[in-house]
Amino acid sequence: MARFPDVPGAALAVGAFVLTVLLGIGGASASALWQQSATATMTVTASGTWPVTPFSQFTCTNDSPQKVATLAAVGSRTPTALTYAALQANGTYGPSYTESVALGTTSTVTLTITSQIVLANRTTTPLTIRVTATYADQTQTSATAKVALEQGNNSDKVTCVSATL
Repeated sequence: MARFPDVPGAALAVGAFVLTVLLGIGGASASALWQQSATATMTVTASGTWPVTPFSQFTCTNDSPQKVATLAAVGSRTPTALTYAALQANGTYGPSYTESVALGTTSTVTLTITSQIVLANRTTTPLTIRVTATYADQTQTSATAKVALEQGNNSDKVTCVSATL
């Protein structure tokens, strides 16, 4: 039998082996040959709409001299936030307000002639106000109310005109 160094290409094979072991070249490929692999595909589809529980009731009421208008939104759960905004002349709603808001299953907004939303929109009458409740799961529901503003003769009235769910 021939000695190992006398076998043709033995030196090259030993050199390649040593180089592979020392540098780690081909280790992953060699290891992969001994392992089995598989690919799994999973598809997740989210619902396009979240179930929203609308207000069961939405009202606008006045005190006796009509200087205070109270918007009341009744729902099955307490929202985490209640905001309101006024309809602008261009058909969009302006900035949202949170002044004079009370949260609960019946959440309220109290408006007077000195409320921020009234001061910012004092020339608009009737003033359309959208009330939006946001819940812990980030769902929202809204309703609108219209109030008339009477500022002359020191009347300072905020009179409910309508409320719509």
